[in-house]
Amino acid sequence: MNELHRELARVGIRGRLARRIELELEDHRRCDPGAELGEPALIAERFAAELRIVRTRRASLGTFGALVLVAASLGVFSVSIGYRGAGGWAAALSGVGLAACCQIALVAGTLALVRGWRAKAAADLRLVQRRAFVALCAGGGVSASLAVQGVALHPLLALVAALVPVPALAAAAVAAHSAAALTPAGGLAETELPRSSLLALGTLAVALVTLGGAIAERSLVEGAVPGALEGAGLLAAVLVFGRLLALRR
Repeated sequence: MNELHRELARVGIRGRLARRIELELEDHRRCDPGAELGEPALIAERFAAELRIVRTRRASLGTFGALVLVAASLGVFSVSIGYRGAGGWAAALSGVGLAACCQIALVAGTLALVRGWRAKAAADLRLVQRRAFVALCAGGGVSASLAVQGVALHPLLALVAALVPVPALAAAAVAAHSAAALTPAGGLAETELPRSSLLALGTLAVALVTLGGAIAERSLVEGAVPGALEGAGLLAAVLVFGRLLALRR
């Protein structure tokens, strides 16, 4: 069992999970001493291969859920303050950061979720994990920017809105790290997202922002302004992060 313990640690399975696997195999051997379970390295790899898929899918779902919570907190805060902007250079910079992080989180989080449910090869799983990490960092940036942006408007509400998603973001980050620890190092899947998918995702995001702005301002023309900014931000995000997220070659 010492050799199995070393092999499990080598593929990233440690702690209580490793001990549970060892106990189950010991029990199996006691019940069937003649059972051919294979070499410790093979056993460890089989467990890791299954776990890395399950944990990557769980991480992609957790990431998307955390980002939904970030978006909900941002929406509630925006509605509560009546879409008023704050003055000052710090608020201005945080506003730019808020817009940029929203675009990145939307693109990376959605792509991580979509690919996460069909990824099986190590290169695909690494790509999902990278997208999840980028999305979570962007989600954290949204919360941080929201806190700075809201200080001059409603400090208590801004603090609450910024902190509410933090536990979900942290839990998703732990899940993504756990999945990455089980995935062997190497390159990412060399795939390019179809332009039709990018266009559909961008169109949906722009339409939602335009509709929200039109309802808030009671004017379709004024609602088109944030929609246009949303579209420009998404295009910039694809150009800047396209290679990192395997959106383009």
